[in-house]
Amino acid sequence: MTIKQKINNFIERAFNDKIIAVQPIEELWITYRDIGTRLEAYYVSVTYKYRGNRKVYFSIDNDHWQIVTAANALKNAQDYYQKIRNRINTR
Repeated sequence: MTIKQKINNFIERAFNDKIIAVQPIEELWITYRDIGTRLEAYYVSVTYKYRGNRKVYFSIDNDHWQIVTAANALKNAQDYYQKIRNRINTR
């Protein structure tokens, strides 16, 4: 293997890693001692060709500002899931 091939392989694995599978949206619930259990985020599990499994989180701002509501976080997760599904299906 030449140096050029090794460099191309490194760039392909490090920067152009392809998504090969995606799992449906899941909820992340956390239990706190003072406020109980609450929904903190939605996440999508993604499988890359070289990096393996990763989770992409869409967090909910439950605290003071409430900039990202649960509905907005779910919509963002659904949009991301659809985008990845379309990308996988068009290959």
